[in-house]
Amino acid sequence: MTLDSTLKKNKKKQKQPKKSKTSSSSPGRCRRCCGRFTAFLFSHVGLCALVIGYSIMGAFAFRALEAPYEEQKASQVGHLRQETVRRLWEITDKLNVLYKDNWTELVEAEVRRFQKELIVAVKEGYDGKEGSIQQWSFSGAFLYSLTVITTIGE
Repeated sequence: MTLDSTLKKNKKKQKQPKKSKTSSSSPGRCRRCCGRFTAFLFSHVGLCALVIGYSIMGAFAFRALEAPYEEQKASQVGHLRQETVRRLWEITDKLNVLYKDNWTELVEAEVRRFQKELIVAVKEGYDGKEGSIQQWSFSGAFLYSLTVITTIGE
């Protein structure tokens, strides 16, 4: 073996010094920081998107489940009101000569009956709104869905 070949072998065997991980110009460290920041950013953005998506789906679900019942109750109370007015007219028409005591007694009985049926309708969910104004519009259902989310942990 020659001296040159021995020196070459020794150089190969010698370990080269490792680069310090604390180096501020290291591209690996920058990449790691950017990766952590991206994961943090997407985790919060993803969570917010999930909550908003859940709220929108909940709004559609609440509206689909509750709006038909609300419309049905409003229709029933409207029909009840029309029937009461019709019966009041029949009472007035039936009494050819209006005697205050007779008419008042029959009308009071009819109004009491109407009130009892209206109380039952209110207990079953009727809120007094008629026509196109509904509690379970999309915005109302969305607000309810957000309320449900915020009270889950309590």
